[in-house]
Amino acid sequence: MGNYRIINTVACLCLAFLALGLVACNQVPQVTDNDIEILDAIELIELLDESQDVVIVDVRPDYRYRTGHLPNAINIPLPQLDPDDPRLADAEHIVVYGDGPRNTLSHAAAKKLLAAGNAQVSDFRGGFDMWNRHDHPVVTGY
Repeated sequence: MGNYRIINTVACLCLAFLALGLVACNQVPQVTDNDIEILDAIELIELLDESQDVVIVDVRPDYRYRTGHLPNAINIPLPQLDPDDPRLADAEHIVVYGDGPRNTLSHAAAKKLLAAGNAQVSDFRGGFDMWNRHDHPVVTGY
């Protein structure tokens, strides 16, 4: 009877450690607000001047993108944002933006990309409104 208890206890402990290991493997990294780099328009312009491998992602709905967006920005609305999107694969740095400083779309997009393992993700917090207000170049259509 004593050997049965020992074997049963060892088996239960092994299963518990296995379950704990499986749960740990499926953990999604927690991204906090402090993990997200916030850019203003001047910092974005400097970043674009310094690096060729920056992808700018407009996370607003398609109709907003068509009415005006930053030059060379691609449109991936937040609900369709996939961190494995091939358009993001070669980016050293991804910059996301929405309508303006109070819009939360870009912040949510940055968190999603960081949690998926994208190393360099920034939120252009001023968004399209700030860009346009300071008379930076704007593109319409696709």
